Order: sequence, then C-alpha cells, then structure tokens
Amino acid sequence: MRILQITLPGASEFEKKCQRTDFAALSGKHEVMVATSTRDTPPADLAHIYGPAPLPPGPLVGFTMPYVASSAPARSRLSFRRPAQPAIIVSAPEAVEEIYFALPAASRPPSNILGSFARRSIMNFVEQTLVRIGRFRDDVTWKLFDRPPSPDDLAGVDVWVDPAVEEADLDGFVAEAVVSGKIVVASRTEVNALRLEQGRTGLLAPPNDPNELTHAILAALFKPEVARSKIEAARQTAGKFRPRQRSRVLERIYETVIP
Repeated sequence: MRILQITLPGASEFEKKCQRTDFAALSGKHEVMVATSTRDTPPADLAHIYGPAPLPPGPLVGFTMPYVASSAPARSRLSFRRPAQPAIIVSAPEAVEEIYFALPAASRPPSNILGSFARRSIMNFVEQTLVRIGRFRDDVTWKLFDRPPSPDDLAGVDVWVDPAVEEADLDGFVAEAVVSGKIVVASRTEVNALRLEQGRTGLLAPPNDPNELTHAILAALFKPEVARSKIEAARQTAGKFRPRQRSRVLERIYETVIP
C-alpha cells in the first residue's frame, strides 16, 4: 500500500505526534511518503491528512486520490465539484512513540517539580493554580515546555500536569507521561478521562477549577501512597498506547477507503 501523509499548516502537536507515530509503525509494511501540502503530491493509494484545513479543491490542483482526515475539514469555496468524502478517523486509539516505552530512569529524590506542555490557552489557568499552591507550599516549581517533552524531560519532573481548559485541547502529552511512569494530574476532559481510565491511572480535576487542580497536585506530590497506586495501575494498562494498536485500526480504515 502506498500511503501519503500530509501534515498541513496549523496541525496541532497532537496531530504531528500522530503522524510521526503512524509513519514509524506503518513504514515497515507499506510505502509511506510525507508532504506538507496537498499541492504537487506524488501518486499514492490514499492520503492521510493531519490538521484542519479546507478540502483540497480537486480540479484546481489535481488532488483526486481518496483520503482520510484526522479531523473534519472545512469545505473549500474554490472547489468546482464535490470532492470525495474523507473517512474521518474517530476510533483509532491514541499511540505513543516507542522511545517513551524505554525503562524508566533510576529513581531520584523528589524535588517537587511539575511539568506541562505550554500553550497559550492554559497560561492564565497555570498562574491561578500556582498562586493557590503557594498558599500551602513555597517549594514547588512548575516547568512549562515549549516543545513536546522528551523522555529526559519527563524523567526530570515529579508530576506531569495537563491543565487543559477545553475539550478540543488534545496537546497535554498525558499518554507519554503515563508510559514513562509518571504520576499525572489532568483536567477531566473527555480525552483525559479515557487516557487515565476515568481516574484509575491518574488524578482528574474539573476543567477551569484551580482550587481542585491545586488539591490534586498537592496529593500527587506529597501523598506517596496516592502516587504509587496510580503509577502501578498505569503500568498495567500502558500497553494500550503501543503504536501497533493504532496501526492495525488505521490499516483497516485505509482498506475500506481504497477503491
């Protein structure tokens, strides 16, 4: 199967991660090519488009191959004909790049460091939560990473926090923290509830509630029995994030799309 992966401008970090993971998992069995635009693309059996954008205006750029999309794109007003409907991927499980599944780093003395992936939408919420943490403890540091966290980044924090404020925010890198053996505190969005098994493998707090997030963070940092139970439960289910689980679903979807 010849698969063309197209990562469009404006793709989220989650979508970029999916592309990297899918490329690594699929390229062993299929010919996988990568592009950043729907223009002047090489021929393929189908395209997988990552990132929201107008549908390719077929007759203008010659984009006629069947495709699937990671989200529902808006229709282009420039199209002279109705393009083929994409197969919107809604059931492919989330996958984590294999590098995160390496053995956890040796244990180190706790240093009360929180870690999060920075994006504009969460900054005010982080500041509110830090103020509240400061009422109880003055020895907590919150690192905000302006790039996807590496395994070394995750190894250097005590608790990973995803203070997502909206359901559409998938960029928390919660799954990576789970498979890296970190205790996770996250806003209870739909995707985080799934990632953390409805709270069995991590701590969930209501979105946009800095008081509840503060209590969850303090429990994760200073109640070792809480962290141990969540980390152990996460270790037992981390295999659900293996790339092979997602690639199997994708292959079935691709086979239904190809004429």
